[in-house]
Parts: sequence; structure tokens; C-alpha cells
Amino acid sequence: MYSIIQKIYEKNNKILKEGLKEVLNGADISSLTGAIKDFTDILGKELFSEIVLQIENLVFDDNKRKNQYEAVRFAEKSLITKNGKAKFERRYYKDRETGENVCLTDKILGLEAGERIDKRVKAELVKNANDQSYSKSGKLVVPDMKISSTTVMNNVRKNEWKMQIEELPAERKIKSRNVFIQVDEDHVKQRNKKGCTISKIVTIYTKKRTLTRPEKIPEVKQIRRELVDKFTFSGLYKDTQEMWEDVAYYIDCTYDKEYLETAFIMGDGAPYIKAGTEWIAKSVFVLDTFHLEKYINNLNYDECLKRKLQEAIDQFDPISTENILDEAIRKIEQEIEEDKQLRRNTRQLKNRLKKIIDTKRYLINQWSGIEAHEQYADKLTGCCQEGQVHHTLSERLSTDAKVWSENGIDEMSQLRAFTQNGGNVYQKIIDISTQEKREKKIEELEKRIRKKANKNIFGTEGAKIPISKARDELYYQLKDIWYGNVV
Repeated sequence: MYSIIQKIYEKNNKILKEGLKEVLNGADISSLTGAIKDFTDILGKELFSEIVLQIENLVFDDNKRKNQYEAVRFAEKSLITKNGKAKFERRYYKDRETGENVCLTDKILGLEAGERIDKRVKAELVKNANDQSYSKSGKLVVPDMKISSTTVMNNVRKNEWKMQIEELPAERKIKSRNVFIQVDEDHVKQRNKKGCTISKIVTIYTKKRTLTRPEKIPEVKQIRRELVDKFTFSGLYKDTQEMWEDVAYYIDCTYDKEYLETAFIMGDGAPYIKAGTEWIAKSVFVLDTFHLEKYINNLNYDECLKRKLQEAIDQFDPISTENILDEAIRKIEQEIEEDKQLRRNTRQLKNRLKKIIDTKRYLINQWSGIEAHEQYADKLTGCCQEGQVHHTLSERLSTDAKVWSENGIDEMSQLRAFTQNGGNVYQKIIDISTQEKREKKIEELEKRIRKKANKNIFGTEGAKIPISKARDELYYQLKDIWYGNVV
């Protein structure tokens, strides 16, 4: 290894000499640090190429390889690494049994067919794309090299970013009397479509912990809290059942069900949100106060009626609530009739009437969610899902009039939730690649088994070899260094 580095140094040390010379002639120290950076990038690329060449030579000289594979030709390959684009040559070999051409060195290095970007670079691209545009992400990862926004986008969309949920051992499961499940959505502009596409988000936690208190720290303007045991799901979730199955499975795997007393599902009362009570055990729906206040504020034009409505809701009195809204509707209808007689424009009053009718319908339909505030007053923590929507989705998907494809919305929503849950992007890319390779190897193995099974296979004494034995022989062949372990 030292001799390789020495060889590369002797070949490229003029870069360092030039940088040092500029500094000695009065240039700023950045001339030297820049030269060192250029040298280390070249060192990284050339060292990688030399190591690949050594691996290739070991493969070529290996007797096991000679028995099964015939060298065919050299082929150059380029790979974008953190140090820049590295180029190297390696051989293609022909499998004497199947006639297939394979690159054994690529298999040893874990390089997939057509792979042009190192997996760590892919991970950096994806992590950057999580927070900023594909175009900006492609400019930041590899020095002096721009990776196209299309390449960045493809690496985001190629992978499934849902967290792999595993059941915790009984002693590690969360013991909490209550679990809070906040549900809301972001409206994202979709390319070539009128209106917006909805991306859903579910936030699960056990309690809120205070981080800062204005009365103790003068610089702090407001109380800041964090959600304890927080976990997020996000995506299009066109199938409501799929969303709630994911949430239910996570709760079953993570929480001690015997200890859990109540699961509070909090949101604006949309049908897909309230449907969660059918999937989550011991659950109850609680209407989000943000949306409740939003409908109450539809009476801002009449402070007296608004105050009465607020009092009726605070006292959890559905009859008074309905009567107050009926009174508001009658007043507006009367004003509309009067304006019609005076030939005035009634559009504004009709809009107001529609809002009040919608308010009445909404409050009546959501009354059980309103009453839950009285029944569970000592347990509820308040819903903060609007903030979660902004932090998780809106910052990346819907601010500044961004436009997305449907797949882009789904994948980016999943990625944002994945990173917030502490997911390791690089490990996820490795896991997906490993799974794809394993499936391909199993497919190759089964293909060989079928091929041998179709032949009349005989042993040394002329007896037919059972297919099970042929399968075992092929299995051990595929476990060697060229194919890797199937299991």
C-alpha cells in the first residue's frame, strides 16, 4: 500500500510544490490549502483505481476462477466518488457453464450493473435533497463536479423510504398509559394537474416535554416543547387502510399493550382520520382545537354571537350551539332578503351564509370529538400537528410555489419522515442494494437448478443424481467469493 501511495505522490507532488511556491512568493495561505485539497482528491481517485487493479489481478490469477470462468476482455468503468470521478479497468469473464459474461471484480466490490455513483455519494445526494432542491444538491457533494438534478431525483425515487419496523422485546417496549396520534395533511401542487395533491402525515408520541421557559431565560420569547417518543409516517397513502395498518403495526411493535390505556387520535375530523378508531385498539377521536377555533372564527363579523357560541362550546352544550348557529343563519337570510329588495349585491352575504351553514354541519358532525376534551381533560396535551406539517412537509414540498409529480410527492414525504425518525440514508441504500442482489442470486440459482433438472444428470457410477443433490452442489458453488452468500 505504501509503495502505491509513494508512486502516486511522485507523480502528482508538483501540485503541492506549486502551492508552496506561491505562498513563499507572498500569496495567501489558501493557495497551499487549495493545492493540498487538489492533491488529496487526486490521491483518493488514483489510489482507488490502483486497489481495484490489484483486486482484478488477484481474481485473474485465482485457480478457482480459471476452472469456471474464461477471461474475455478488459473494459473501462468510471465511478463518481467523494474525491471526484475515478476511472479503472477490469476484465469480463465468460462462465464456462452458462455462457454468461460477468465482471467478477465488480461483484467483489459490490458494484451493480450500470452503477456510476458510489453509494456514499448517493447517500449524500439524498440527504441534501431532503432539505433543498435536486439541482442544488447535485452541486454540493462532489468537489468541482455537478451531478444533474435528474440523477439526484432518480436516486431519491429509486428507494423505498419507509422505516423498517421491528417488534421490540417485551422488556424494551414503551410503557405509557396514553399515546397521542396526530393526523393532518399538506396540500402540494402537482404537475399537469388542477388543484393540489394531499400528502398525509401521522405523528405519534407519548407526552410533551418543556425545553425552554421564558420566565427563566429572558432571551427566550416563548415556551418550546418537544414530543417524547416521537415517530412519523408520511406519504400519499391513497389507501386509508394501508396508513392505519402501518400505524397499528408500529404501536403493536413498540408499546406495551397491557399497560396502554388510551390512544388519542387527534385531527380535523376528516373521515380518513376518524377511521383510525376502527384500527387502533383503545382509541378515541379528539377534535383538534386549531380547526375548532377556525370554524368559530367564521362568526367574527358578529362578536356577540361569536362569544355566545364560544361559551356554548366551552360548556359542551350541543343544543345551545345549534340554536346559536340557527340564529346566525336566520339573521343572514333576513339581511339577504332586505338587500334584494334594495337591489344591492348579495354575494358577500351569501358567502357568509354558506360558511355559517358549513360551521353548523361541521360542529354537529364533530361533536363527539369536542366532548372528548371534557371527558379526557386531565390527559390531553393539545394538538400541534400544524407545526409538524410545516416542519416535515411544507418547508420542502409546498412553499415557494413548488410543483411536483405524484411519485415525487410520495417519495419526498416518505424521505422527510424517514430522516426525522433517525433513519440512516446510507444504510438504507446498502440494505436495498443487498436485497436486490440477494433476489437476483436466488433467481440465478433457481435458473441453474431448472437447467440441470432438465438434463439427464449422472454420477460417476452412472446412477442418476437426485435434483436435491444437484441443488446442494449449486448452492455451494454460489456461496464462493464470486457470487457471495445467498442466505
